[in-house]
Amino acid sequence: NTVLEHNDKVVLVDKSSFCGGNSTKATSGINGAATRTQKVKGIDDSIELFTNDTLKGGAKKPEVVKVLCGNSGADVDWLVDKFNLDLSLVARLGGHSAPRT
Repeated sequence: NTVLEHNDKVVLVDKSSFCGGNSTKATSGINGAATRTQKVKGIDDSIELFTNDTLKGGAKKPEVVKVLCGNSGADVDWLVDKFNLDLSLVARLGGHSAPRT
C-alpha cells in the first residue's frame, strides 16, 4: 500500500500457476491477538496465547510464529484504520483459545 501511495509500481510474483495460494481458500478472516476489537468486546487474549495456539497447530518455525503473532494485533488494527475494513466479527475457531478476528 505504501508503494502505491507513492505512485510506484508493484510486481506480484506467485510460485503457483494461479495467484493467491491458500489465501484464496481462507474464509474466516485474519487472526489477530490483542486487537482493539477484542479489547472493546472484553475478550481476554494475548500474543503469548496466540503464539502457543499457533505452535500447537503444527507451525515448524517458532521464530516466524513469534513475529507473526507478535505483530498480529497491530496489523489487524492497521487494516481497519487504513482500509476502513469491518473486522469486528470475532469467533473462537478450531485450535484457538480465544475468539479472534
